[in-house]
Amino acid sequence: SFCREGCFSPISPEACPLVQSFMCHNRTFILDGHVQLKTGLQTQERHLFLFTDLLVVAKSKSHSHFKLKCQARLCEMWTAFCTEEVCEGSTDSERSFVLGWPTTNCVANFRSAEQKETWLSFLQSRIREEKEKDYPKSIPLKIIAKDVGTCAYSKTLSVTNVDTANDVILMALQQLGINGSEKDYKLWVISGREDAPYPLIGHEYPFGIKMSHIRDAMPHGSKHCACPRQLQGSFLTEQLPQELQCQFVLKPSRLAVCQQLNDLSQKSFKRKRSIINWAFWRGPGTHLDNAPLSSTSAAPGKLFGLLLTAICEDDNLPKPLL
Repeated sequence: SFCREGCFSPISPEACPLVQSFMCHNRTFILDGHVQLKTGLQTQERHLFLFTDLLVVAKSKSHSHFKLKCQARLCEMWTAFCTEEVCEGSTDSERSFVLGWPTTNCVANFRSAEQKETWLSFLQSRIREEKEKDYPKSIPLKIIAKDVGTCAYSKTLSVTNVDTANDVILMALQQLGINGSEKDYKLWVISGREDAPYPLIGHEYPFGIKMSHIRDAMPHGSKHCACPRQLQGSFLTEQLPQELQCQFVLKPSRLAVCQQLNDLSQKSFKRKRSIINWAFWRGPGTHLDNAPLSSTSAAPGKLFGLLLTAICEDDNLPKPLL
């Protein structure tokens, strides 16, 4: 109940106008609860409402009134435990896990370990069941490789709804004939919804991200359906409005590049924030990495964002540069 979960009153969740607005013949209410959602340096007090096919995120306004902040289809969601990659500062792993949906990763921090386990169990179960309803189960996904060779080129892979970003990286490397692992590369998403490209951490589902854009391009009334049969033909190609398109770009990990330079120069270098953390800090006015997808810094006197004095040993340039 609301009271048990620490909300304002013991009102039944089903009586809440927000919950009622989402109820329909093929959707039932399952669970609700208070949560802190953390991304980067930002912490937001939110209330979650779980339905059989949707997660609704709302902000408490009064005893029974909640303002809708966002909603996500469970078939396009994911969970993970890399909390340090998503938010700044320490988090209690007993009460937290990473919760995500297309273009979003956040740390969900609950009031108790028991509440966290309940939500994690329900979410994982519902996500799995909704994915079983997916149609189609696999889609063609175009991967553009940049800064990998002498020029940019692409490959189209068949990606299933349970392939993670790391799985897709490994498939792309194999298809491109490139030696390396998922640690050496990042899969970036360029979305018409966002101001700038952003890197995936590795646990996300590219299938869900692409299908989210496709569903949003569909006529109103069918876009929230888990598996509309119209999802075929031109919808599975790039023939979408610019703001609804998304591209996947494979690039070498800048952390890996920096590490290689450090190994050569025998110098220690500590990055306060990982590139992944930085990319998910989306405060007002923040344009995360608005520069083009380039692994080198345009700043004079710097290489890969590092001062030349930091990477040169005895005034000698690094071997790769030579």
